[in-house]
Amino acid sequence: MIVSERTYRFSYNTWLIVLAASLIFRMPATILLILFVAYNLFFYNHLRFTKKRLILIGLIASPFLLDLIFISNNELLQEGLKHAEKRISMLLLPLFILTQNHRFNTALIIRIYAIVTTLILSFCLVRFAIISPDLFSKYLNGVDLWEMGYVFANSINMHAPALNLHVAFVVVINFYFLKEGLTKVSKKYQIWRAAIFIASIIILFYVNTRLAIVNAFIGILLITFYKKMSVAEFKANRKLVLGLALFITLAIAFVKVFPYSVEKFTSVTFSNLDKIGKLDDLENPEKTAYNGLVTRLSIWKSGLELATRNPIMGVGAADGKKELISYFEETHQNFLYKYEFPVHNQYLDFWIKFGVLGALIAFIYVGLFAYIGITSKQVMCVFFFILFASSNFVDDFLIRFDGIVFSALWLSIFTKHALDYPENKS
Repeated sequence: MIVSERTYRFSYNTWLIVLAASLIFRMPATILLILFVAYNLFFYNHLRFTKKRLILIGLIASPFLLDLIFISNNELLQEGLKHAEKRISMLLLPLFILTQNHRFNTALIIRIYAIVTTLILSFCLVRFAIISPDLFSKYLNGVDLWEMGYVFANSINMHAPALNLHVAFVVVINFYFLKEGLTKVSKKYQIWRAAIFIASIIILFYVNTRLAIVNAFIGILLITFYKKMSVAEFKANRKLVLGLALFITLAIAFVKVFPYSVEKFTSVTFSNLDKIGKLDDLENPEKTAYNGLVTRLSIWKSGLELATRNPIMGVGAADGKKELISYFEETHQNFLYKYEFPVHNQYLDFWIKFGVLGALIAFIYVGLFAYIGITSKQVMCVFFFILFASSNFVDDFLIRFDGIVFSALWLSIFTKHALDYPENKS
């Protein structure tokens, strides 16, 4: 089938936007990912391979290649293949995106993606208030606020930290285009962009995961001050104080309505740190430590001890969590064993599963965002590095569909932009 170059470029941009926005819904995203692969195979004549592109494809696909290299290290081969299948998109996405022979309109892709995602999640939040009015009213009255974001995330079949990973990215994108539009678009569009930014902040605070909120604030500061500005931009940038003030004002208002947020960021997070590795000494660890830093630190302590047992080869992708749970039982950590906690640290998770090479690959994969962002001067890529690197320090997003495809898609898009515009390189 022959289509014009202009039509093909438009359709490809549309594909990337739709695929990125769909990632908050696993089943539709899976179907769209399969269709996207089929689309690329159908238009295979648009693919161009070079040595540099193949090297970058290999680097982005490195976690998937780890699964293949260590496939025999799994107790059951078919279980190892299942884990490799989960990460195959880390090969397919860069394979088809980096080899496209046309330049992407990256700014358009990012902007439309953020708007679409904000509108979808705003609709989901309104839907949640309609279908679960008792829950919504309960939270507004300050009851059981610890479960608020998780219940909303579950209503769209997503894990709250994973959802807020997406939302924090969207908040910073919306702020970026609000900032860029202060001197470049009409007042009507400035108001529209401000409304989208406010909506995304409300969703961020409602889901209310600690690290995502902190990362969003860091991202807003990064966007505000990331480059030297002309006089006109500096004058416009003074208006951004209003944006920062808006973020802080909404945060204060949110705390007034949902006061548990302060407790969550302070006493819940940092309590009982003297009980690392001794959670069973607590009278009620479910109540006092379940969401606290002490639980994560206890898991990491056990994970590090397990990793040093098999430092070179690891225990296999399919057996990592099982071995960690067995270690909880072996060391008589009944609370951790009862709830079968995963390691909640992607770097340590890969060390347990693949040995030191796994930990190295985890750092290389996440570090690619920093390298691509800095060398090609893409501030949103640099922010994605901050967001993804810190999120994987307290969670393990490279074992989840949303984290795997989310990171591989955006890393491929940012890398393609760097290849398309080499003049941007420092």
